[in-house]
Amino acid sequence: MAKSLLILTQNFYPVIGSAGNRMKNIFELLSQKNINVDVLTTEPAYPNRNLYKQEEFWDEEHLNQNPNIIRLLLRSKKRKSQLLSLLTFYLEMGFKFIKKIFQLRKEKYDYIYVSSPPIFIVLSAFIAKRLFKAKIILEVRDLWPDSLSGVKKFDNKLIIGTFRFLEKKMYNHADEVIINSLGFKPHIKKMLKDQNKSITYLPNGARMKEIGSVGSKNKDFFQVVYAGNLGLAQDVDKIKELAFKLNEKKIVFQVIGYGLKAQEFSQFIERNDLQYVKLNKPTTRKKSLEIIAQSHLSVTFLNDEEVFATVLPGKVLDYATCQTPVIAGVKGQAADIINKYKIGYVFENTAIEEMINKILELKEEDNMRSELEQNCKELIQTQFLWEKNIEEIMPLLSE
Repeated sequence: MAKSLLILTQNFYPVIGSAGNRMKNIFELLSQKNINVDVLTTEPAYPNRNLYKQEEFWDEEHLNQNPNIIRLLLRSKKRKSQLLSLLTFYLEMGFKFIKKIFQLRKEKYDYIYVSSPPIFIVLSAFIAKRLFKAKIILEVRDLWPDSLSGVKKFDNKLIIGTFRFLEKKMYNHADEVIINSLGFKPHIKKMLKDQNKSITYLPNGARMKEIGSVGSKNKDFFQVVYAGNLGLAQDVDKIKELAFKLNEKKIVFQVIGYGLKAQEFSQFIERNDLQYVKLNKPTTRKKSLEIIAQSHLSVTFLNDEEVFATVLPGKVLDYATCQTPVIAGVKGQAADIINKYKIGYVFENTAIEEMINKILELKEEDNMRSELEQNCKELIQTQFLWEKNIEEIMPLLSE
């Protein structure tokens, strides 16, 4: 008899970003393996609800009217800079998930697959565990609340302390733990009472159909790309500095950016008349990959806080998927991957001048770029293919 699984996640198709894409891939691939999968998620609202009024984002017809996908409408608005607004948003989310879980209590689920953050959805999962007598598979995509502290905008000690208490509880009460970055493992291990509890590594990556199908490099001019969030974790001041210097060198810089500081970055471009810098509106994954594939080099930055050293940004894997070598101001897990597999170059995130010099060098060295591009392709094919890596969690669903 086929197993049944309920996915609980804030982000799901068509939400842009790695979290929504990740959960879509897990849903599709598990559904193909004779598992009955339902998804409980929110109406798409990241980075804003109005974005999803555009038909272009609903480009997966088999998902648009899928009865296995249940969407909850949240009334509260999430403002990261306002503590009360943030808490209200997450509390409403937790309440709506719990309410819906009670409405589904006559359903039969063998497993609850819950994606964290946010922690409030995880709390609803433990209620679901009791109602359905199901096993909890906890997926950790971010070391929350450490990442909240890391952006230095959320530092209420009482609330952070409460979240840390809940974080430890959720690791210990989950039946299985899945991580998308190996950098998370030591942190989680320290919190586990049962040191024999398995922690399964399931990274982000590419689908087979995405490799080699998104276009070729721009032949008219040299182009550098940044894709992803322009928020508190990405050190946007460094991206501004890089943009300014690339513009001075008359190098086209494509930015596919969204998030808290996107408007600030747009104003920076206009104020400084950066004619070679283009800020693209948020778009679909397919179109984002096309722009990345047309670019000759890519860049990524992360805030220098220690918590971000544990992260493997999804955009690094997107760059590699498109065979676009990486110039990175990162450390930790992301730096290790880039260096080990020779898919680009890593710098201190303050070393903008050195990054510019490397970009200028690679601009003139086609053979060096070709070698890096081939390394990108090999990395994805051997380490970061969804169709291959999904097998890592199949043993968890056969117990």
